[in-house]
Amino acid sequence: MTQIGVSLGRGWEGCVGPEWLAGWTPQPFDLGGGTTDVVVMGEGPAMLLLPPLPGYKEAWLGIARHLARRYRVVTFDQRARFDGAPSWEALLADLARVADAFAPGRAIVVGHSLGGALAQRWTLAHPERVEALGLSSSFARVGSTRGTWRTRYLEQSLVLAGQRWLPEALAAPIARDLAARRGWVLDPRCDGHTLAFVRQAIRRVPLGVARQCVRLAFAHDTQADLARIACPVLLIVGEHEAPWSRAATEDLARRIPGAETRVSPGVAHLHPFSGATWLADTVLDWAEGLASRAGSTVARAPVP
Repeated sequence: MTQIGVSLGRGWEGCVGPEWLAGWTPQPFDLGGGTTDVVVMGEGPAMLLLPPLPGYKEAWLGIARHLARRYRVVTFDQRARFDGAPSWEALLADLARVADAFAPGRAIVVGHSLGGALAQRWTLAHPERVEALGLSSSFARVGSTRGTWRTRYLEQSLVLAGQRWLPEALAAPIARDLAARRGWVLDPRCDGHTLAFVRQAIRRVPLGVARQCVRLAFAHDTQADLARIACPVLLIVGEHEAPWSRAATEDLARRIPGAETRVSPGVAHLHPFSGATWLADTVLDWAEGLASRAGSTVARAPVP
């Protein structure tokens, strides 16, 4: 059957430490009209992890094994091929298939960046399926570019082009320099494994897939609907993220009733890697607190 989920292909495993790969066993799953890859790790209540642009499930490599100590973690590659124009409706239908198969009933849903946009839409469309919602560096809509367009679009485009097309001997030191001075989405805690993995991901993503993800991002707008979210919500943003990312989190906090905000210390937008332990501990502590305070059905599973 045709693979329609975005895929890193083979060889990326050599970029990361072996501890990242423990329990990481993708399995094919039929989305209807083609397959994607799904990873299921751990035992306990369900936690769905929705990846950022361009939709690689491996965006959760740094944190999945930590969360799987207490939850059945489910994540998958987002669709890269659509019947017709790319749409949020198609992505929601894919998520429904995956959730029905691997996380039936209620689940904690966590999305990073563009994955957070999908998580918002899923929560609004299926509130009965969402026990709690985590939005990491996400947004209700793409904000104004006033005063930031050069950094946001021109400089970031040049960084992406360099990491994609420059020889490794040139691209690697550029990435290290960016991390050291908190450039682009990087921060000093991005180690060599993280930088190599990100570069591999940039080089593998088809340009058409990247473009359609950007179009979906600009088509996303839940500002008028977020007040309807009634489940507990945790907002997380990196301390050193770009101004527009921090502003987007502040906007979500204003619009979602009762949302709690946490700032990941010392890291930027790539904090699911560079701040993975802090992020996992924060999500686990928050979920445990919800269960103890409200008698939630998402009780903490025992640690092996």
